[in-house]
Amino acid sequence: MKLRSVNPATLEVISELETTPVDEVFEISKKAQEAFKKWSSTTIDDRLKLLKKAKEILYETKDEVAKLITLENGKPILESYSMEIFPTLDLFDFHIKNAKKVLKPRKVRSQIPLFWLKRNYIHFEPLGVVAVISPWNYPLLLPIAPIISALVAGNCVIFKPSEYTSLIGLKIFEIFKEAGFPENVFNIVIGFGDVGEALVNSEVDKISFTGSTKTGRIIMQNASKKPIPVTLELGGKDPMIVFDDVDIDLASSAAVWGAFANAGQTCVSVEICYVHEKIFEPFIEKVVEKTKKLKIGNGLDPDVEIGPINNEKQLKIIENQIQDAISKGAKVLTGGKRIFPKDKEGNELRGYFFEPAVITDVNNSMLLMKEETFGPILPIVRFKSEEEVIEMANSSEYGLSASVWTRDKKRAQRVVEKIKSGSVLVNECVVHYGDAKAPCGGVKSSGFGRVHSEFGIYDMVNVKFESFDFISPYRLWWFGYDAKLLETIKNAINFLYSPSFVQRLKSAPSLAINLFRKNESKV
Repeated sequence: MKLRSVNPATLEVISELETTPVDEVFEISKKAQEAFKKWSSTTIDDRLKLLKKAKEILYETKDEVAKLITLENGKPILESYSMEIFPTLDLFDFHIKNAKKVLKPRKVRSQIPLFWLKRNYIHFEPLGVVAVISPWNYPLLLPIAPIISALVAGNCVIFKPSEYTSLIGLKIFEIFKEAGFPENVFNIVIGFGDVGEALVNSEVDKISFTGSTKTGRIIMQNASKKPIPVTLELGGKDPMIVFDDVDIDLASSAAVWGAFANAGQTCVSVEICYVHEKIFEPFIEKVVEKTKKLKIGNGLDPDVEIGPINNEKQLKIIENQIQDAISKGAKVLTGGKRIFPKDKEGNELRGYFFEPAVITDVNNSMLLMKEETFGPILPIVRFKSEEEVIEMANSSEYGLSASVWTRDKKRAQRVVEKIKSGSVLVNECVVHYGDAKAPCGGVKSSGFGRVHSEFGIYDMVNVKFESFDFISPYRLWWFGYDAKLLETIKNAINFLYSPSFVQRLKSAPSLAINLFRKNESKV
């Protein structure tokens, strides 16, 4: 079957690709399992050498990769560098500098004195073959995080990019292949939902999925049949809370960028803006003014700030949410419709362009207030009190990210602690996903598990406890139960855990006498 890669700005076909046959997906997983036997026994130093080489290749080809991202995804070329290349190189750096320390075995001493002769360790073992399934909105950054974490921990990887950004997926595969990763250690499958379903049901030991909540639930159901662990980074309805003590110019600029960067197709974007009633009108005025100034067009133009929606399916979701909101009384202050901008030569672009929309008079009956929009729509809601806005922000079934805007440090801390979300930023938004040391993931219907940071690496290992005892001649807790042993155990509990110092002293003599008696098993 053929898959067409389309430029969403011009609707021109960039390339036609052969999809991976479903039965071949299962063969790839078997080969990866074989490769894992050898790859998992390599040293972390050897893995890091290959990772360094992959980073060098990405750096050397960054211009080519950035252009390809803009061609196939549609985002402005500046964002291809700032929101894809830049943080991806930082992810490589983080793993290269920290993975060895993170994965180093740890010696653990028991809290219980009876176990002090044992030697205990925590080891981090690779899981096996990891399936990485990623979306089209950040086709470089989003898959790279779990891919790197999995590989450096000693896992093999099978990567399925979105059918809308398969060329970028193939470019990632080429980079790792050129870096020298052994055959069948890093694999790629290309195709539609049937290929993804085959991958989930193939011989994999872990699934890392980024995408819609609906698909995430299906993947989790399939994974539960084996069962195998899954990491799910799903939808979000990320709130931005703006209190009345902010710099309105600064906060309004944040709202416009947070809502409309990558044409709103960002997991941790600003999906709803809650604004205190005292500054509601001037804030909206600023947001509308700045939104109207945004330049829409082909992302290859360095002056363009808003590129096209990536695909027609997503465009229709956005249009449907707008129409639903209008039919229920929402007021569109600017934008909110498909447009056909002109390029520098005056030619009309027939791609999936949608004018960023600022909307008020919204309510929770509207789709854009309940469902993830994933497009350039910014509903703005008025609130009166801190308690009210916290309740509003937490009313969503999602909990991926949030931001709080205030100059009051105590208020900021109070609100941050009460927001139910995987991350909360104060006087900033979105950018934490570009920080390799910031663990990213959600709660509630936004998923579970983490990418980035040491927690992203731990997400790709089995945390194994190992205990060795070559000294103790016998164990007090073995069979040979009798009244005397019962009294010894009671005295041990009193000595170790009684809140009374006197009680501890009283239990010490009897405990000392009986502690090292040898039990004779009755069985």
